[in-house]
Amino acid sequence: MFLFICLFYFLLSAAESAEVKCSEDELSPLQNSLKEAQRKSARITALLEKVHNLGETKQRKVAAILGAVVADAAARPLHWVYDNKALLKYIEQVWETPEFIPENKSPFYKLPTGENSCYWDVTEASLTALANSESREYDYKGMCEILVSFFGPENTKGYDAGAFQEFKKKVQAKNIKSPYDGRYFHEAVTNFLEAYKNDETQKPYGAAKMRSTEGFCLNLPLALMYSDSQNFDKISSEVIQTMTTWKTATQLAITASKIVAHLVESPSYNILSVRDEIAEYPKAVRSIDEIRYAISKKWDHSKAVIQEFGPACNNPSSFQGAVHATVTSNSYTEAVRKTIRAGGCNCSRALFIGAMCGAKYGMEGIPRDWIERTYNAEKVLSLALKVYS
Repeated sequence: MFLFICLFYFLLSAAESAEVKCSEDELSPLQNSLKEAQRKSARITALLEKVHNLGETKQRKVAAILGAVVADAAARPLHWVYDNKALLKYIEQVWETPEFIPENKSPFYKLPTGENSCYWDVTEASLTALANSESREYDYKGMCEILVSFFGPENTKGYDAGAFQEFKKKVQAKNIKSPYDGRYFHEAVTNFLEAYKNDETQKPYGAAKMRSTEGFCLNLPLALMYSDSQNFDKISSEVIQTMTTWKTATQLAITASKIVAHLVESPSYNILSVRDEIAEYPKAVRSIDEIRYAISKKWDHSKAVIQEFGPACNNPSSFQGAVHATVTSNSYTEAVRKTIRAGGCNCSRALFIGAMCGAKYGMEGIPRDWIERTYNAEKVLSLALKVYS
């Protein structure tokens, strides 16, 4: 009997140990995730400390880049929501904090919250090209090759041209039943890839009717690098025309680049005063005047975007919305949040807003928890330090 009792308790003890082990195994993915989050946070802290050891102008350059990637990620789950009633429903419970909503609401494509749009991926390509250059100097050919590596057939970013083309056919047939699952190819990028493949000697590669903001996105890292250089306009023009040769888009892209460059050199710079130095860009001058008009009417940002500028990704709409949000706000978070609430192509506006406000308010203006929630933040900080320090 005694032996039977001993055997019973032995088996019971073994069963309990197995249950405990099973519970630990079930918890381990969560524990590992938490540990990795802690390690990532520590690495980001170390990188931010390195940024704070830079001179003020270099800090603002890094802040402009970080501000752009974080703002784009914050807006991404609500990218291209043009149905204002649907948008209000999506954010009614998070009106004050519409950034990084956990569930994708973009009707066109879906990515995990924290990921970036194609706008940022274009920016990251030129930033990577600068980081890869031994001299840290402008190398146009090298930048184009990085673009191919980011978006071409052998890319590792996750762009699937074949699957995306099938989706585009459904879009054209108005047969979209669910958003595209993956990274959304922008037409400016596919146009570049085709032109570069067909004849890389025939520059510029940008399409004549491309009206969106990829030109500015690609030029942002270069604009920061050469913010006080006599070659600023020459380099900017060549880079911007890699994505578009449409006059309005190129004029506004170089104007946007000038604004960020001025803010890097002087964070108190009056953004609307850029009008005084762009007389040769009549489309940009008119855009600034229309922004001033909207401000004089004291319209809130959503009304200005939806009723005056337009919420689409085309220019001048995207440029005007971004500048309006920045000049009518007193912080990085205020500007980004109000443009998320305005709907439409909030990512193109947010990226430009993030760059302006990053330069204007510095690293301290970008919320630490937003940085932590941006998948690419650690990598981008590393690249920016390599380029701008």
